[in-house]
Amino acid sequence: MNCIDAVEGTAKVLLSQFLDISTEYRLDASAYIRNVKAVIDAVALFIKNNPEVSETPELIRGVLYDYAKTQWLMRLEKSVDPDREAAARIDLEYQEYCYDYVYAHGNYPR
Repeated sequence: MNCIDAVEGTAKVLLSQFLDISTEYRLDASAYIRNVKAVIDAVALFIKNNPEVSETPELIRGVLYDYAKTQWLMRLEKSVDPDREAAARIDLEYQEYCYDYVYAHGNYPR
């Protein structure tokens, strides 16, 4: 395993733990997403400050963002009522939009 794989793997475990804790304690999604951004920003900063690990901090940022978002959406899908599947899909699309918005702006769209 090379250094970047170790950094990525550690970050993914942290992100998964944040998701488990936020689900268990029913934390607001915006708080969870802000925590995700903090982890991703910290990992990207570490990579930027340690170019021997990788010369592409933006690449890890995208990988971790996609991972965290996918995990969060999959967790939401598990909680969908099967009798309302079509409506749930629309809701998941909105949740995906909200995730992106909160990540970029720090709060829900108004």
